[in-house]
Amino acid sequence: MRLEELKKGLWGYKKDAVFQYISQQEEQFTQKMAEKDAQLEQTSRQDRARIQDLEQENRTLKEELARLRAQQDQISQAILDARSSAEILKAESRAQEEKARETVRQALEQDLAALENYRQQVMDLHRAIRTAMKGLEQQVEEMEQQAEELHEAAPQENLTLFQ
Repeated sequence: MRLEELKKGLWGYKKDAVFQYISQQEEQFTQKMAEKDAQLEQTSRQDRARIQDLEQENRTLKEELARLRAQQDQISQAILDARSSAEILKAESRAQEEKARETVRQALEQDLAALENYRQQVMDLHRAIRTAMKGLEQQVEEMEQQAEELHEAAPQENLTLFQ
């Protein structure tokens, strides 16, 4: 029923029609309020479900974040450990390299000392040979001189006596 459909009397609208109109309006409003309440209840349930989903997702994301942070900490620690190990290995290799250099230097010094010793022995041998050669040359000269003196002193003419 609409407002235009209300029956009119002598003094205005009829009471029964007005009461009926008000009752209809009240029923419509009650029905609309019930629908609105049902919609609000459904929206409220949906919102609570969405809140629970979001809270679950939030917990999951927090757990994932905690796991990722732990992994990040492990990676950072691994990097620090690797750097530390690299520094230790560098120091060890430097020490080994220095030790190897010292060993090579000592071996070189020993070889050079042995070489100097051989050179000195060769020089001594050379001097000894030269001295021996000079002595031999003097002996040869003396023998040649004696041979010449003997040759000059030897009789040249009458050798028949010795036959």
